[in-house]
Amino acid sequence: MRILKIFFGLLVLALIVVAVFAWTLPADVGYRYGAKYLAPLALTGIRGTVWAGHADGVGVFGRDLGELDWRAQKSALLRGQVVADVRIQGADVDAAGVLTRSSDGTVSAHDLRFSFPAALLAPTLDVGQLKLLGSISGVISNATLANAVFSNANGTARWSDAGVSGQAEARFSALLAQFASQSDGTIAGTVHDDGSGNLAVDGAFNVRLGTFDAQATLTARNNDPQVAETLRYVGQMQPDGSSKLVVHGQMVKVL
Repeated sequence: MRILKIFFGLLVLALIVVAVFAWTLPADVGYRYGAKYLAPLALTGIRGTVWAGHADGVGVFGRDLGELDWRAQKSALLRGQVVADVRIQGADVDAAGVLTRSSDGTVSAHDLRFSFPAALLAPTLDVGQLKLLGSISGVISNATLANAVFSNANGTARWSDAGVSGQAEARFSALLAQFASQSDGTIAGTVHDDGSGNLAVDGAFNVRLGTFDAQATLTARNNDPQVAETLRYVGQMQPDGSSKLVVHGQMVKVL
């Protein structure tokens, strides 16, 4: 009986040591063993613990996005999940929200708010030598990624202080977008202007994992001559003076 008591005592002590180690596990040690599960995400300058830490650099597909802070929910482990509040701050990108990874590998996002310069989209759009002005911000209310397929995704985005410079100079009213996942695993959405400026936009887009397709009709509202001149350098001119913009791009280029 005495041996049994000693055995259980040592077992309890071992469990306490393991729990304390896990509770205070350095973030860099955790990343060293878990990096392969985070690809294509790469972290540098890691400090803190796996539960609350900071990375001086976070990169996706080789692009540096800025600094990363996270705070994981310890109680979620009892449900077989990793749930963390994350915040990415960089010169170009600002994003924050709640990310969840389930035991089956499913990753979901909730209330993920983001903001980045519109200029980041230039490599994917047919705008010639024009520079995109303003910023794009929005929120992904919910999104789930499982087996390379998006589901339960929906959100909104806004291009504020929209405009272009370069071969033509023009400022537009804000552009608004809404999007949601479809039964085939893609994300479809619409985009239009808010009606306060002289550029009328009516378009739609479809996003697959890694690529997207979009088309929009751009029209100079009130026959604005500056907007009409700008449309000469965007998309394909139509007989009625509008421009048809058709885009097939890769999300990797955005990153």
